[in-house]
Amino acid sequence: MNSAEDRLLAAMSAAAEVAAAEIPAAPPLHLPPEQAPGASRGRAPRPWSRWSRWSRWTIPLTAAAAMVVLAVALVLIKDIPNGSVVPPNTSTAGPGGVPRYYVALKQLATYTDVATPPAGIVVGDSLTGGTLATFAPPAGTTFASVTAAADDLTFAVFAVASSTGSFTHKAKTTLAGRWYQVRLSPGAARPARLTLLPVKPVILLRDTTEEAGWAALDASFAAALSGSGRELAVPEWVGTHALAVQVFSVATGRLLHDWTMNDRSLNQAARPYLTWIDGDRSLALLTIRSSSAALAVTTVREWPDAGPATGDLAAVGKDVWTLRNTPGPTTTLQDCLSGAPGGVQISADGKTFSCATSTTAVHGGHVSFYTFPLAASTTVTAQGRLDASLRFRDNPRVSEYLAQVLWASPSGSPLIGMWTGAVAVAVSSSGSGSAPAAPGQSIGVISHGRFTPLHFPAGFTLVVGSGIPITW
Repeated sequence: MNSAEDRLLAAMSAAAEVAAAEIPAAPPLHLPPEQAPGASRGRAPRPWSRWSRWSRWTIPLTAAAAMVVLAVALVLIKDIPNGSVVPPNTSTAGPGGVPRYYVALKQLATYTDVATPPAGIVVGDSLTGGTLATFAPPAGTTFASVTAAADDLTFAVFAVASSTGSFTHKAKTTLAGRWYQVRLSPGAARPARLTLLPVKPVILLRDTTEEAGWAALDASFAAALSGSGRELAVPEWVGTHALAVQVFSVATGRLLHDWTMNDRSLNQAARPYLTWIDGDRSLALLTIRSSSAALAVTTVREWPDAGPATGDLAAVGKDVWTLRNTPGPTTTLQDCLSGAPGGVQISADGKTFSCATSTTAVHGGHVSFYTFPLAASTTVTAQGRLDASLRFRDNPRVSEYLAQVLWASPSGSPLIGMWTGAVAVAVSSSGSGSAPAAPGQSIGVISHGRFTPLHFPAGFTLVVGSGIPITW
């Protein structure tokens, strides 16, 4: 471990002790209004190039914290009621039967071409549109991704700290990550609490500017909290062609399981997707192999969350579904799997997966949401269900429409999805860029062919990037 890693881990370990004392008592801070992030041009890329494209959203818009102090002084800004308070109602039933409460990434200040402040989180009620609480990240860090338990009251948030204070590719940096828990008590005087989980910090990127290093960070965005909220499963690239999945106890931070898969065809530039299934008794992992569009292979592997503490995923699990791309025009299924950065949502019963497709906006555009069976035969899988399709009129401000499935019910229906009208970043002759506000974004329930918008605070704009930006 190099000196940068030593300093960063030492700072974060010390910060854990500080946070334990400071989080319950830190003063409130109202966050400034968010601004919509920018977007890149063109059609959605294939999975092996998705990081390259979405890093322009994620790194500058959801993770940049340039010029912040190296010392990760985790003196956390405490949760606050934020104007519209959720009424005393402990029901977690939301519109259309979906979960009611959400945790989302929130940009803290206006985007500029010099530096982007880190992302905080907002806790809200999608039934009333009210806000329960907002949290700013610890100093020198940014919140990067969220995951939820099945009770709609327990969430885990991933935070990233930089050894240089920079989250861009311009300077060598070491990144480390930690997890926090958000626990909701709707109707209480303090409806949401944020606490540091005892899971040890993890080094995500080691003193590098290489694109492959940033892809390693992308994998950790796919951590999954179990339905019971008791275990946290974290995928991590441990080598160019080696992927590990570790399971930690949320209560104690103890490492319960550590599985590894070595395969030269594994593609580090494509994020793995991890889901708890079968009542938390098993895990499902979606990976993409090969770096060629014509040869890409998407595989879903399942294995039990039991047995020895360490093991080989090739030995303990089995491939339950495989799709091999073929040369020529892509199919709807291939486009769906390689679309928005949220990628694929596998249902908790392990029987279906949901994803979205989108088009450029030359003459308007459209987004579609699909659910496919995880059947042994890809012929059967290709006969998926079109959950909803939305068409838009031509808008000169929109370069393309982006779609993402954000949540899937245990049986795969209903869904929660999002569409965004993306605006290209305008680049000046000096090379600096600016990102005007996106003209549209909507999050809603998808059921029986209809898209029904959920309720959010006025001016709410989700931070769109490579991590999971919102969860229920």
